[in-house]
Amino acid sequence: MRSKVQTITPARASEWLEANTTNRPVSRTVVRAFAEAMKRGEWIVTHQGIAFDVSGVLIDGQHRLAAVVDADVPVAMTVFTDVDDGTFDVLDTGKRRNAADVLAIEGEKSATMLAAMVRTVWLFNNRPDLNWSGGAAAVTNHQIVQTLEDHPKLRDFVAVGEQIAAATGMIKSAAGAASYLVEHTNRRTNLAPWYDGIIDGAGLKKNDPRLLFRRVMFAMARKQAGQVMRRRDTREHVALYIKAFNAWATGEELTQLRFTTRETMPPVTKMR
Repeated sequence: MRSKVQTITPARASEWLEANTTNRPVSRTVVRAFAEAMKRGEWIVTHQGIAFDVSGVLIDGQHRLAAVVDADVPVAMTVFTDVDDGTFDVLDTGKRRNAADVLAIEGEKSATMLAAMVRTVWLFNNRPDLNWSGGAAAVTNHQIVQTLEDHPKLRDFVAVGEQIAAATGMIKSAAGAASYLVEHTNRRTNLAPWYDGIIDGAGLKKNDPRLLFRRVMFAMARKQAGQVMRRRDTREHVALYIKAFNAWATGEELTQLRFTTRETMPPVTKMR
């Protein structure tokens, strides 16, 4: 087996794909994710690349090649040739590293929770008004790592998210991410009264946004526990949190608090 790093052009990728006769069906979701990473310049050379057997038949890399074609940019990859025919049976049988795995390898604590929070912040900043679930909402490991580098204080909100979730029934990662987004916008503001209200709820008057937020979260949690009606929606929880915070920040009383999938994500109010 021999290997060499080569720059693969879209034309060359198309030629190799035309001769592809042995690979599994192509996943367009995977191709799209790879292509987007290539267009953003995030694709880097690793030991994983393109492989041909001793007869020159492509046995690994069709998704990478299809992504080069879709991205329409030349990409450097490791190309293996003269690979033993028996290798095909063991390709892609290992566990793919998810974002939590990557953060854990980097030494991050509470990696699963932190990865979910980082993903939520990325989605809030990059696709606030689109669906946050499913393949189309995939966030790459590179984007997770980069977002955490850009927002290092997110680490401080893991415990905050867990505390709010325990007190209200909110999704933990949504609570942590939403709290970070609120504090990131209001860096010099004392938000202790906000947290005291939504976590404790003691002494809150009728129509106080903090009280209504607690009631809405409790109701959603009870409905979820009673019967599986629908999957809990991180985007909905974040939007409800921000709506309640915005009302509290501006001194507005609330008689109802709701959010539908057709609504746009509210921006966080900056307090004066």
